Amino acid sequence: MTDPAIALIDKPAIRAEGIRKRYGELEVLKGVDLIVAAGQFTAIMGKSGSGKSTLLGIIAGLEQPDAGHVLVMGQKLAGMSDRDMADVRRRSIGIVFQGFSLIPSLTALDNVLLPTFFAAQMTAVEYRRRAMDLLNQVGLGARLNYRPSALSGGEQQRVAIARALINSPSVLLADEPTGNLDQATGAAVLDVLIDLGRTHGTSLLMVTHDSDVAARADHVVEMKDGRISHAHA
Repeated sequence: MTDPAIALIDKPAIRAEGIRKRYGELEVLKGVDLIVAAGQFTAIMGKSGSGKSTLLGIIAGLEQPDAGHVLVMGQKLAGMSDRDMADVRRRSIGIVFQGFSLIPSLTALDNVLLPTFFAAQMTAVEYRRRAMDLLNQVGLGARLNYRPSALSGGEQQRVAIARALINSPSVLLADEPTGNLDQATGAAVLDVLIDLGRTHGTSLLMVTHDSDVAARADHVVEMKDGRISHAHA
């Protein structure tokens, strides 16, 4: 019988191989290899400018590498049309940004529902029920109809987490999701992010500079000068 630990590596949620990226004369990524096991929380650490956010953007399909390739849930992103890439992001990849990226004119509920407008896995009623359930899970059941301006920073980030999970993605990418929050609020948001990821069986890849955040990860990858300098459990 196959060892489950081996199976996680043989069929990882994310596999990045030989990733290189240059902006003009600046080489940001210098041949990065990364494997993220299915269902686990992996943290990427490193100083500003080490290339961690650029790597996350390439894994999300928001940027194209100059060399190398990325597979998400076995799907190779290279060569996809914009439409196919958008479809992969909608079905398989949830993204949580540091800056929340909520639509100011929409309520919390409608912000969570945004990624479902072109999805067809469920009916509109089922999506609405799921969005309400996710907002309840992040502690915002009483604020469904609040707009972002009426929510605290921590509450806005919780809405962003619920939005990222609405389409049941296999992979959740988070770029410094607690970076704009105070320590107590950030810790609470991190609890929600990790708990929901595990509840929904989602692989979580998070960029962070916070060693306390990384301490809660299953695996930690450290980047330096555009390369992975160290990786450990």
